[in-house]
Amino acid sequence: MAIFVDGYNLIFAASKKMEGFDITRTEEAREHLLDLLAKFRTIHRERITVFFDGGPDAAHLPRRTLEKGLEIVFSEANSDADSDIKQAVSHHENPRGIRVVTSDRAIQAFVRRYGAEVTDSAAFLEEVDHTLHRESFPADEPIEKYEGPPPDEVDYWWKVFGANGKDGDA
Repeated sequence: MAIFVDGYNLIFAASKKMEGFDITRTEEAREHLLDLLAKFRTIHRERITVFFDGGPDAAHLPRRTLEKGLEIVFSEANSDADSDIKQAVSHHENPRGIRVVTSDRAIQAFVRRYGAEVTDSAAFLEEVDHTLHRESFPADEPIEKYEGPPPDEVDYWWKVFGANGKDGDA
């Protein structure tokens, strides 16, 4: 299942529950979130796309990139992440195979009409926290078994096989 994350919505939820998410320091909070999601992805091995509002803070960043095993999308200046998420779900070849992480009720209602699964940001943070703690793994197996390849290797293979958001991926 592909996971689409409403990036700043998740950062806002995390700022209430976790250390390291100071919403006044946007770039640091964003990097902290991407690190957390990259660790989560190495265990669950699901494709994760994180959508952020572009705006002036992200003007120097590429609109779409692969980083840390994650696909990262910044909206155009005249749009926002909410619109990008809705468009990605509505144009996806299999919206029922998408899980959207957001607390935004308008996005939730929209993507549910296409059959996408919705997870509230606070609930997703609890899932991530549980997943990343060693207690969630069998004691007799090494954590490395669940970590998968390093993110830079995943990025390399995504590029080799053309996973760049075309053909309905995101």
